[in-house]
Amino acid sequence: MHFARLLVLSTLTAALAAPAAAQAVTLEPLGACYRSVDETTRETVRVQAAGFTPGAPVNVSIDGVVVQSDVLALPDGTVSGNVNAPYLRRGVRPFALTVTERDRPENTATTRSRVAALSVQLQPREAKPSRRVRFLGRGFVDGAEVYGHYLRRGELRKTVLLGRSEGPCGRLHARHRQIPVRSPKTGRWTLQVDNQPQYDPQPPGVFVRVAITVKRVLTQ
Repeated sequence: MHFARLLVLSTLTAALAAPAAAQAVTLEPLGACYRSVDETTRETVRVQAAGFTPGAPVNVSIDGVVVQSDVLALPDGTVSGNVNAPYLRRGVRPFALTVTERDRPENTATTRSRVAALSVQLQPREAKPSRRVRFLGRGFVDGAEVYGHYLRRGELRKTVLLGRSEGPCGRLHARHRQIPVRSPKTGRWTLQVDNQPQYDPQPPGVFVRVAITVKRVLTQ
């Protein structure tokens, strides 16, 4: 299974702004859900906070673990940038992001979101090409509909609408023929699942590729 790589940025950055009066710490809401592929490939979380002491070091934590430390607040008391979403091997879970002024821990704010492991599974894993199987997936939030592109030897053979993504983390739950092609040839097929109605080997957003092997059945 091959996954699209998501943009990963982890260094907080900021631009100079005019000084402003001190205020209570605020943290802008996060997106509804972020995707995790593996330990090194995760979607980025945009952090935008305000109300810190100008020039003060600020720590950013996810679920209580510091992921960026001693980020200096700008003259207007703001901090902005990106950190990586948490790594998740499977499923979906909530997470909390917190920004805290190091030397004044009372200056803190927390917001919450979810992380989903980008995935596609066919159940059962082995079946006749004409058999209807379950398509289970998560992380398809780049469009309302989820498509399957069937390829053999690198050439597109058919594209089908698998279903509509559900919930904030783009859940897919549908039943279709394993390979919706009449008398598919034996050998290795590739199913690419994404949110694009037209096949693109490197589509915008994320995709998952699943290998399907069609075997010859010997009759006696």
